Amino acid sequence: MRWLLFAIILLAFGLDTMMTSFDDAERNFGEVSTSEWVHTNYWVKSADCARETGAWLALCADDGKLKPISEEAIGDDPGHAFLLALWAIGSDEPISLVDVAWLNITLNTLGFLLLAGFLFAVRAYPCAVLFMYLGPVVYLKWIGVSPHWGLLGVASMAAVLPMAILAKEYGFLSSRLGQWFIGLSLLGLASASLVREAIGTMVIVTALCTIGFIASRRRRSGKGLRDLVAISFLLVVAYSAPLAVTTARDLAFDIEPGQLVQRHGFSDILYMGLGAVPNSFGIHYSDWVALADAQKVDPDVVHCSPAFYEIMWDLYLEKVFTDPAEVARIYFEKAWLILSDPVLDPGPPLAIILFVGLCHFIVAQAFGLWSKVGFPQGALVQGAALVFIGFFVAQAILASPGRTYAMPMGAAILTLLGVLLGFHLRAAYVAVKRYLATSQN
Repeated sequence: MRWLLFAIILLAFGLDTMMTSFDDAERNFGEVSTSEWVHTNYWVKSADCARETGAWLALCADDGKLKPISEEAIGDDPGHAFLLALWAIGSDEPISLVDVAWLNITLNTLGFLLLAGFLFAVRAYPCAVLFMYLGPVVYLKWIGVSPHWGLLGVASMAAVLPMAILAKEYGFLSSRLGQWFIGLSLLGLASASLVREAIGTMVIVTALCTIGFIASRRRRSGKGLRDLVAISFLLVVAYSAPLAVTTARDLAFDIEPGQLVQRHGFSDILYMGLGAVPNSFGIHYSDWVALADAQKVDPDVVHCSPAFYEIMWDLYLEKVFTDPAEVARIYFEKAWLILSDPVLDPGPPLAIILFVGLCHFIVAQAFGLWSKVGFPQGALVQGAALVFIGFFVAQAILASPGRTYAMPMGAAILTLLGVLLGFHLRAAYVAVKRYLATSQN
């Protein structure tokens, strides 16, 4: 009956918004054949090639040979191209921009469902209801064909993983439900690593720290660690999904060797990140500016090749060590930009949300208020939300403070607001109950 109620709430709050999103995608992209986001066009070509040859993450050349998609869609995460290729192979239908938009909607819907289901499973009911009420608009109002439109969904799927590990350990989830959520969120981690490697990195770091915390706690009590070792292994396997799919492609098909790195780079993002705001270095947040600066060091360097990324590391570290004051100023300015942005409109600036959330978490922990109001699972959810907001703030400071990249933290903001609501409702209930008991006495 509890899960039937969950399904009813989901359908009541989310079904209409989801169907509207699919309709909007058809209306906006049904007559469009080319995307302004150049990589998307290569995804479509690669999917058509996969439909003809069965080879994913490849482009069909005129001479009948196959070459890696990374040779054309340079510096791109392989997730969207891989999933669209599987879609094309399975459906045996041509891929269009409508399919790309539908893929983003599907990723966001799956992330919303998994996170909402987890909140409901750990009995954080006010948080879950608020999340299900506000979530559809946040998750599905964005409709587009670039990778950024699906990041909120994959971030949500993966973010459940460390929470599920802790929830199973502390008994907030039954053993069976805990295994289900860990398994599903491992798939979410694989999806996040494929679609946006930076998000996968955030999640695996958080999950490994969580496992380390649980392991140290168990060692003091003399409990076994076998299941934690198994989960750690599965974490690494899921995080390695980009390498696995490209290696499997190379083994299964006769594909020309590529010269470029087949994953999203980090060093060029750090370097270009110095140009996300006006700076004395003359850097701009542009791939072509980064390439031009690399070619000053090596005129023959190829964009997104291993040599290119090595030069980017050298140039970035050179700026950090030669003028650390300017680098610090740049990072401070970007911190101000992201913290003054509400991320979710309408709403207060992120700085206020973080300040309130941190103060509440510290006070509740220090005075044991979670157990006093009967909401210990709230500490788990709120702590995870604060951690992921912190990760995306760090990403904004190091890379770009634009909302396009910060939007995945919207899930954490919603859950943080939901926990605050749940905590104060429970606190009010406890206070009223005590008052009535005192009055009767």
